[in-house]
Amino acid sequence: MSQLIQLRQRLKAIGTFKKITGAMRIVSRSLHTRMNKQKKHLLEYQQLIQDLFFDLQGQSQWTCDILFPEPTAPEKILYVIVGAQKGLCGNYNTELNYWIENNLSVLKAKNVSIMTFGKKTSNLIKQHSLNIFQQAPELKNSTLETLADTLTNLLLKSVPSYTQVFLVHAHPETFFTHRLRKDTLIPFEKKQEEKSNDTFWQHCPKLILDTLAHMYLHCLIYNALFSSLLGEQSARFLAMDNATRSANNLLDTMQLQYNKIRQTKITRELTELSSNFK
Repeated sequence: MSQLIQLRQRLKAIGTFKKITGAMRIVSRSLHTRMNKQKKHLLEYQQLIQDLFFDLQGQSQWTCDILFPEPTAPEKILYVIVGAQKGLCGNYNTELNYWIENNLSVLKAKNVSIMTFGKKTSNLIKQHSLNIFQQAPELKNSTLETLADTLTNLLLKSVPSYTQVFLVHAHPETFFTHRLRKDTLIPFEKKQEEKSNDTFWQHCPKLILDTLAHMYLHCLIYNALFSSLLGEQSARFLAMDNATRSANNLLDTMQLQYNKIRQTKITRELTELSSNFK
């Protein structure tokens, strides 16, 4: 009888676990679907800003000491590392962890600062005894704009300015696959080809291009954070879907085992009762 009680308790626990993973799967899928609808518009906006910025940049002698630091300037490097905010998302952070382990010597250099986005990323950094220069608040869809503004202002107002800024984040190639990307934010990508100056500048070209550069940098950061959060939701959905399927299989196996043991006990009791009447 004690064996049946234990099996019933385990069946109840697995059933509760299945409900939790099933609910998390639905929530992750819903958030991913909602964010995926925004993705197309964000990419279109970034492409529009990029084309306009590069086109006007090629028509002027504009330069910016912050975005195009001098090669002779003392090195001041910032690594912005973006990962998952919450757990239960499978191997989403595995590749990021491998990258941190393989670049420990670089990240521990004196002229290197580290900024993290996502609670799990901060935990990974601390596990490797690395110092975090700044840890961003909670990474979620409603805070992306604020976080992108914070990082953009940090890069543009830092004194002395950074000579190199790298953004390391997981980029979802498809719903099922993610690849780690290392984007260079500073030095800025410079337009090499100069076009004929056929634009009428109603205002100061430097003021216009400074504003466009700020907008373009903000777009790059926002889209990287958005892609990372989008990938986290898809990874969590896949992890919870696998967990729900495993719970279903385990429930079927244990229910069959429970029925066999129960039927054996019933048969034994009936046999004992029938033998007493003889």
